[in-house]
Amino acid sequence: MAINHWLVSAAMASGEARQPPSEFSPAGDTVDKWRSVAKETRLTQEQLAVAAAEYFELPRADFNKLEVEFARQLPESVARMHIVVPLVIEGHEALVATADPADLSTLDELSFTLGMSVSACVATPDEIDSVLATVYGQEDKQLQGWGDVPSSLIAADLAIRRQDGSRVPTGQSATSKLFVELLKRAVNLNASDVHVQPYGDGAVVRNRVDGVLYRAVDLPASVHEHLIRHVKAISGMDVTKHMIPQDGELRMELDHKEIDLRLSVIPVSGTERLVARLLPQNQVRALSMLKLPDYERQRLERLADNADGMILMTGPTGSGKTSLLYAMLAEKNRPDINIMTVEEPVEYRLRGASQINVDPKTGLTFARALRSILRQDPDVVMIGEIRDEETALIAAQAAMTGHFVLSTVHTLDALLATVRMTDLGVSSATLADALHAVASQRLVRALCTKCRTPLEEKDYSADDRRFAELWSAPEWQAVGCEACRGTGMSGRVPVLEIVEVKDELKRMLRGSAGDLQEMESLAMESGTRFLAESFAARVEDGSTTVAEIIRVYGRGFYNRLSHFNNLRRGLGT
Repeated sequence: MAINHWLVSAAMASGEARQPPSEFSPAGDTVDKWRSVAKETRLTQEQLAVAAAEYFELPRADFNKLEVEFARQLPESVARMHIVVPLVIEGHEALVATADPADLSTLDELSFTLGMSVSACVATPDEIDSVLATVYGQEDKQLQGWGDVPSSLIAADLAIRRQDGSRVPTGQSATSKLFVELLKRAVNLNASDVHVQPYGDGAVVRNRVDGVLYRAVDLPASVHEHLIRHVKAISGMDVTKHMIPQDGELRMELDHKEIDLRLSVIPVSGTERLVARLLPQNQVRALSMLKLPDYERQRLERLADNADGMILMTGPTGSGKTSLLYAMLAEKNRPDINIMTVEEPVEYRLRGASQINVDPKTGLTFARALRSILRQDPDVVMIGEIRDEETALIAAQAAMTGHFVLSTVHTLDALLATVRMTDLGVSSATLADALHAVASQRLVRALCTKCRTPLEEKDYSADDRRFAELWSAPEWQAVGCEACRGTGMSGRVPVLEIVEVKDELKRMLRGSAGDLQEMESLAMESGTRFLAESFAARVEDGSTTVAEIIRVYGRGFYNRLSHFNNLRRGLGT
C-alpha cells in the first residue's frame, strides 16, 4: 500500500508525527509527496528531512559545504529534474544533497556523470531549489530588468498569511523569494492584478496597472512550474491536481498595508496559468476621496442620505463598481446604523459592518444569505451582485420595506439595468417604487500632471479633430516621464452616469410604457449627464485624452456623443 512510502515510514519512525488516514496515498512528484506527507503528519518539511536522514542513516545536508563550481558540473536540467545538487568532494566521493535518497538509480546516474562514487545527504525540495538558484544564477537572472523598486520597499518585511492567520515562510527557497519580489513589484506599481501566463517555452509575468497589462519578467518553464506549485501549496489549493481550475486566498502585509490576495489557477495547454488579484484593505474611501467631479459627487452624497430604497451600479468587471458602493457605505457607516453585506467574495473589510462571504459549494447562495440577514434587522444591505430571479425579488422587496439596498447588475449602461431587473422577474410597479437611482461607471487613465504638455491644433490626430467638432478642443497630450514610467498616464479617474428615478420616470416604469429614448429624455431633463458626455467632460477638464476614451469606450463613443448632443438640442437643454 502507498501508506508504506518511505516518507511516511520515516515520519512515523520519528515518534513525532500524527498517524495519517489508512487510505492516505502521497501522489504526484517528489515535491508534491513531501508537501502532502508533511501536511498529513503535521511535521514541517525540516522535521521530515531530519526524520528521513535518521531513517536512512544519512546526514542532513550542510549547505555551508557547497562549492558552486563543482555543483555546476551537473547540468541544471538534471539537477532540477531529480531535485539533487552536488555539494563537495569529500575524500574520493561526491557528497550530493537529494530529496529522494531511495532513488538509487538517480544516484548511480550522478556517479557516472560526475566520474566518481556518490554519497547522499538529505535535504527538502525547497532547500535544494534555493541552492540551485544560487548555483545556476537563476534568481539574479530573473530580477534583472524589473526596474527600480524603492529601497524602503526592498528592505520592508513582507508577511504572507493563510486564511487561518498562520504565517507562510517567505525566505526558505528561491521560489518563495521570487513570489515575494513579484508581489513587492506589483505593490510598488499599484497593480491591481499579477498574471503569470505560459508563453513560448516558459512564462511571462505581467502586471495590470491602471487597467493596462505591462510585461514585467520572463520565467523559464522550470521556474514557472515551481512558482505555480508554491502558490497552490501555500494558498490551500491541491498541488496534486493540475487539470482543474482552483481558487485560493492569502493575506499580505507590507509597509504597514494589508492586502488580500485572491488567487486563481487554471489549466492551459498542458500547464497552468495564475492570476493574483491584489485588494488593498485601506481603500474604503469616502465619496469625497474618489476624484469624482463635484456634480456627480454631490448627487451620490444626496442619494446616500436615503433611509430606504434601492440604488443599482452597472459596468464591466474592473470598472470600480464595488469601490463606489463601499464609498457610499462609508457615508452610512455610523454606530446607530446596522450595515450588512453579501458578497462573493468579500472584497474590502469595513469596520462596523457584518460581511457575509457567499459560498455556493456549501449552499450559502446570495438568495439564502439575503433571506437570513433580513432577519438580522439591517438598516443598510449591500449585495455584491444581483444575478438571479430570487435575489432580485428579495432585494426589491427589502428596498420597499424600509431597507436601504445597494447592489450591482451586469449591463453596459444605467438605464438598461431597469430592463435587466424586469427580465429577472421584478414587476415594473415594484421596480418603480423601489428604485431611487441607477448608475454606470468606467475608469480611465489620467494624464500625468508632471509631464503633460499643451496640445496644439497642428498636432491633432483624426480622433482629436472629430472630438473637437462634437464637443470642444482637446488641450493636453501625454508625454511620459520617470514619475509615470514613460506612459504619460498616472492613476485613474472615474467616469459616471447617474440616472435618478424621479416622478416622471417612475410613472413610465410603472406603466411599462416608453422606449429607451423617451427614458433618456426624461433622465436628461432631471439632470443626468450620460456616460459619453462624462467621458467628453474628462477630456475637456484635462483629466485624460481622446485616445484613452477610445481605448476604454470604443469607437462607438462618437455616435453616442452625437446622439446625446442631438437629444439636448431637441429638448433645448
